[in-house]
Amino acid sequence: MALFVAFGAKAVAQEWEHSHEYFQSGDESIGYNDIYETVSGNIAVSTFQYFKCGYGDFYAPHPFLTMFTADGEQVAEQSFFKEAYYGTRPFMLENDNGELFMMTSYTPDHDNSSFNYFQNYDNPPDDCILALYKLDDQLNVLENHEHRFKIDTFEWHNAQFNVSPLEFCGALALISPIVDNNQIVGGFVKTHSHKPSNMPLEQDSLFMFRMDFDGNFIDLKGYPLPIFNGGGSQRHFLEVNLLYKADTGYVLYCPFRFIDDGNSYHVVYFDDDLNILNVRPFHKPDPISQTDDVTQGIRIKRSRHNTTYFTAELASNNNKATDYDVRLYEFDDDINGTEPFVPSLQYITRTSNDLDWPCGIDLLDDNTLYFAYTLNRGFWEDLDSWLMIEHLDSAFDTISTVYYDLEGLRIHSVGNAINATRDGGLLLVFHSQNLNNLDQCWTTVTKFPAEAFESISEAHDNGLKVAIAYPNPGKDVLNIRTGLKDARVEVYDMTGKLIHNTEISHSVISINTESWPSGTYIWKVISNGKLAESGKWLKSH
Repeated sequence: MALFVAFGAKAVAQEWEHSHEYFQSGDESIGYNDIYETVSGNIAVSTFQYFKCGYGDFYAPHPFLTMFTADGEQVAEQSFFKEAYYGTRPFMLENDNGELFMMTSYTPDHDNSSFNYFQNYDNPPDDCILALYKLDDQLNVLENHEHRFKIDTFEWHNAQFNVSPLEFCGALALISPIVDNNQIVGGFVKTHSHKPSNMPLEQDSLFMFRMDFDGNFIDLKGYPLPIFNGGGSQRHFLEVNLLYKADTGYVLYCPFRFIDDGNSYHVVYFDDDLNILNVRPFHKPDPISQTDDVTQGIRIKRSRHNTTYFTAELASNNNKATDYDVRLYEFDDDINGTEPFVPSLQYITRTSNDLDWPCGIDLLDDNTLYFAYTLNRGFWEDLDSWLMIEHLDSAFDTISTVYYDLEGLRIHSVGNAINATRDGGLLLVFHSQNLNNLDQCWTTVTKFPAEAFESISEAHDNGLKVAIAYPNPGKDVLNIRTGLKDARVEVYDMTGKLIHNTEISHSVISINTESWPSGTYIWKVISNGKLAESGKWLKSH
């Protein structure tokens, strides 16, 4: 049964959806970040609670959890606010008994415009906290295990610090933990504060640990990192799943420089005792320059045949100076390989002159993949966007392509995470902003059933579409993307006159509109003799 939920001015129909509306001008908000399907079938949503501070945005994050049943009924939510600290993303874990745990970290709040700034100005905290909490089914804390680590608390009150203090202070950045043999394996980076050039810089350090579910360290090993005067900002790059279990031990994709060998990013191999076996540079498939930042939207997923699926946004082959692609690769990351990280498979989705990070990758039981990203031409050009969902086989051939377009308003949406459920469905977490009123935003988690990806009619019944026209508005070219086969595109002016008619031979067709007058046009995709989808396209001057 479909559940209808009001989403601003739009009603949507999926298996279920929950959306939280907030306003940039408000004092606080929550933002859904990631999802976890528990053994019991409930859906735990990893969430941030944001408090306004600094430059006036929702900036200081605190861990917050929300729980839904498999049918989408919200059953619990819980804040894990800690005085004088701000937190990282909460990671959900379960032990072999199906007991639920949350792991997070806290760093002293250095924003003196915040109500939460130290709480005691005469005795500020000089430690960070690595926390493991055992939770009940209402997300209440049953057991509390906290470990404290000294941190660099220097505050250099230059212009950068005054605008974004939490970016430039020392921090404890938690790496996504995993469960292996009923123990927790994870890591954290202890970063130094940003300092003037006439002061000695401290060294960042990576710590890898193994912990039992009673919060006891079984192993804790530290590794120094190259000196980098960037402050605590690395925490943003670590709040995605970058650690996994491999045959040789554990593999960590580092979105930072692990050793000073001239490369910007590394992959580190650990044995089962967290000793380093090998460090290999991550070479970008099409390197442009040292400033071409591969950390944009890194998502990884371990395959079932000892390879790694890797997605990120990289400079486009079409125009490397200005355009970007969302790309999905499969890497043969054998620890003894001679040519590091050469893709055996690659899937390049689209070219855009705007930056948008991929949403995620997940595996289904039949070894097919869900791959989601934003198709955007985009926020910086004041144009709306769509969340694309590709269902791919193990050779990256397309089974189906759908997209999620929040109609009724001009809305820019960016995905945060996806999760393939045990019943073959898909959970999608995303953030949206109303381009007609930038103050109005939403954070949303929605569930699509497996049937939504099997046919056009099922996709439509679940609020999904299969054809899209972009850029919209546009000028001299109209692109229409569709996963439909045996179809054609028809374009009409507002008098109803047919002005273009072409067969669809590729997933994206481009129509030259240079000679068309400015105005509004109606496009239609006809499949098997029937109207499949249609929309309006505006040609601007």
